[in-house]
Amino acid sequence: MKVTELDVWNAAMDLAEKSYRLVEKFPESDGMGLSFHFRKAVTHLPANISAAASRKYGRESLSYLFDAKGEIYEIESMTYLAERLNYISLDERDEHLEVLDTARKLLFGFIKYYKKAS
Repeated sequence: MKVTELDVWNAAMDLAEKSYRLVEKFPESDGMGLSFHFRKAVTHLPANISAAASRKYGRESLSYLFDAKGEIYEIESMTYLAERLNYISLDERDEHLEVLDTARKLLFGFIKYYKKAS
């Protein structure tokens, strides 16, 4: 199976795309601040899912998936911070968190699957 066929990877890519579009709204004064870390986390999310899927279950795969789990929580925190800094509106925050929640649920299911298969 190709990674592009995985629902979890596609959800992570949707989140990354949405996040990049959201970060475009951040002020120029942010520079290499929140926008840099936001982009880094959302880029690593689907990459870690790909890395896990390319291996045969086991500890190494789970390590990549647990990194992805941490990134989900980082992205969530940064989304709330962006709203608190008035970089994005409440509606934009909530829309972003909906996409994030879909990715989170699929990721947690994928982790559960890998744990059983190991």
